[in-house]
Order: sequence, then C-alpha cells, then structure tokens
Amino acid sequence: MQRSKIERISLLLTLLGNVIFGFSFLFSKQALTVAAPFVLLAVRFTAAFLLMNVLVLTGKFKISLKGKNVRLLLLLGILQPFLYFICESYGIRLLSTSFTGTIIALVPVASLVLGILLLGEKVRPFQTLCALASVAGVFLTTLGQDSGSFSWLGFGLLVGAVLAAAVFTVLSRKISRQFTAFERTYVMFALGCAAFVAMALVECRGDIPGMLLAPLLDAGFWTSVLFLAGASSVGAFLMLNYALTYLDVAKVSIFANITTVISILAGVLILRESFGIYQVLGSAVIIAGVYGVNRPVRKDGEPTGKENLLESGENGAGSALGPGER
Repeated sequence: MQRSKIERISLLLTLLGNVIFGFSFLFSKQALTVAAPFVLLAVRFTAAFLLMNVLVLTGKFKISLKGKNVRLLLLLGILQPFLYFICESYGIRLLSTSFTGTIIALVPVASLVLGILLLGEKVRPFQTLCALASVAGVFLTTLGQDSGSFSWLGFGLLVGAVLAAAVFTVLSRKISRQFTAFERTYVMFALGCAAFVAMALVECRGDIPGMLLAPLLDAGFWTSVLFLAGASSVGAFLMLNYALTYLDVAKVSIFANITTVISILAGVLILRESFGIYQVLGSAVIIAGVYGVNRPVRKDGEPTGKENLLESGENGAGSALGPGER
C-alpha cells in the first residue's frame, strides 16, 4: 500500500471517528436522563473493554506488550479517557455550554503547539491560521447562547481537559512506533473501566442497586450504551489511534472541531433544536479551517489541489496493524 493511500485512509478514518464523536453528545444526553454521570461512564467503558476482549478472542487482534515501555502506554490511558472525561464533566457543570465549547475547541491548537515542541513536526503558517479559524468557527456557533456565570475552578478544569487531550494526541503519535492502534486502545479502555467503576461506586455511596436498577431496566439507556461503547469508544478511538500512526498531530487533531458541526446538525435534525445564522457561519468556518490544515501541498510547500494528499509527517511508525490484524 502506497503512503499516499494510507494517508487518505487515515484522513477518512479521522473524519469518520469525529463524526461518531459528534453524535455521542446526543446519546450521552439521553443516557444521563436515567443514569448518574460516573455510572454511565463505568457502564460505557466496561462494555467497551469487554468488546475489546471479544475482539482479542477472535484471534484477529493481538496484544503483545512484552519488552515494551508500558509506562508510556499507561500514561496514555490515564490522560484519555480518565483525566479528560473527569475535567470535562466537572468543567461543563460549572460553566456555560458556549464557554465550554470555545475552550474545548482549543484542543487542536494546543496539540499543534505540542506537536511542534515535542515531536519536531513542521507546521506551515497557513495551517496555523486555519487551525485558529476553526476555533473562531466554534466561537461563532456559540454566539447568542446564555453566557452564564464564570467559575475559575470550571475554567481550570476545562484547561486541564484541553491539556489532557493534547498530550494524549501527541503521546499516541509518539508511541505508535512501539504499540499498535489496537494495543493503545485496549489499555486505554482497561484503565478507563477500572477508574470509572471505582468512581461510580463512590458516586453511588453504597447504594449500588438503587443507582443501577433504573438505567439497566431502561431500553433507551442500553441503546445509548451500545453506541457509546461500540461506535464512540471502540470504533472511533481505534480510528483515531490508527490515524495518529501515519498523520501529523495537527492534521488529526483539527478534525476534533468537526464534532461541533455534527452535534449541531444532530440537534437540529433529531431533537428539532434551532439552527441560526451563527451556527451556519460557524460550521462553514470550521469546515474551511479543517480543510485548510489538511490541504494538499506541492513539494515547495505551497498549497495545491493537484498533488497527492499530504506531505508526510515523521516516517510513520510502520504498520499500525499487529501481526494478527492484517
């Protein structure tokens, strides 16, 4: 398989993964009507981890960690999903939706900066401008919403979420030479399962049957869990980790703001929410920014629509597929 083809596949998987993430807000909103936040996260990542083990049992996916630097892999799992979800969940409670959306939209910019500093990746000024434009697009979509009250604690938590997501993206790219996409995702969910089950037990305060009975008897809750665990966890994170094997951090992380566009469309089409001019303009700016960061380039570094898809990042880590995944 030629590198340009691998990069095209990686871009497609990145887009698809973030489209799935965009719909996850809808399913999370539905599930949270009957389940406490950490109960939902515990059930979600337990189901996702079980699904990963089912994939291992098929023999098509393998885990081989012997002789590898597992500490970096464990750090990856601590950053995402644990720290990111903790910081985001509590930050959202303390700040308005509009402010939250704008802060979280800084993840691609933070990832871009860390990619330059820690991985030595090359980013063109045009790409930087497009990344900033994408953040501005997210800000546009929030105009007209209630600004609410400000909380320094909430702000700090959201900054923590941004840093956790950015460091996760860079670290996944860095260790992709050593660990397959499946291995990275497997350990992420193992840690997520253990951590969120523990936090759910604390949240239940000993009343485990009372906290679990209503969600487990609700068909809508299980529909949401199937999507969140299967598509949004196993599917989307596998796609993201695979893409980070072959694409620069900036090119992968910028797609995160596409989730804003998808969540808006899902709200309009499914929940019949309003869709104003700011949402239209903001969505257009986000899409333009994502395209600008990933726009084809000529050998002299100038954008073009005529050459192959991408200039390559680091010599990419070999195949992201393990011996049993081909």
